[in-house]
Amino acid sequence: MRLFIAVNFSAEAKNELKRQIDHLKADSRSGNFTREGNLHLTLAFIGEYSDIEAVKRALDGITAKEFEIKLKGSGNFGSLYWIGIEKEPALFELAGALRAGLEKEGIPFDKKPFSPHITVAREVTTDTKIILKPESKKSRIDKISLMRSDRVNGKLTYTEIYEKRF
Repeated sequence: MRLFIAVNFSAEAKNELKRQIDHLKADSRSGNFTREGNLHLTLAFIGEYSDIEAVKRALDGITAKEFEIKLKGSGNFGSLYWIGIEKEPALFELAGALRAGLEKEGIPFDKKPFSPHITVAREVTTDTKIILKPESKKSRIDKISLMRSDRVNGKLTYTEIYEKRF
C-alpha cells in the first residue's frame, strides 16, 4: 500500500487553493490538476509499505500542540505548480519529530529535506508564464493523518486511514 503522512487544510484554505487551481486551469492549455479532495501538505512520504501498525506507533509517539499555518507564495518546478506555506517553526518541529519517530520504528521514508508546499498541478502546458497569487488563508493544524494513495477508476485518490490528534 502506498502511504504518506500529511496535514489537511481548513475549508477556507482549501477554497483558496481551489480558486488558484481554477485560475491555473483557465490560463493553461492542459495539465493534471489536483482534485480538491486530494489537497494536502506532505510531512513524510513513505511509499509502498504494509506495516500500518508500525506507522500508527510512530504517529502515536508524537507530542505536539495545535498551531496555524498560512498559505504564502507560489512557484513552479518546470511543469509542476505549487503554493507555499509561510515559515512556521512549529511545522518544521512537527515534521522533524515525525521523521524521527518513523526512523525509530524502522519505517523507510523519503529523506529529502522538508520543504513545505502544496502541489496544485503537474504536467502543465502554457503559452505564457503563469504566476499564482494566493491569499494568505489560515489552517489550524490539530492533527496529522496517515494517508493511502490509490487509483480509483483511473483517478488518484487519497484516503485518510489513521489520524493522530494533538
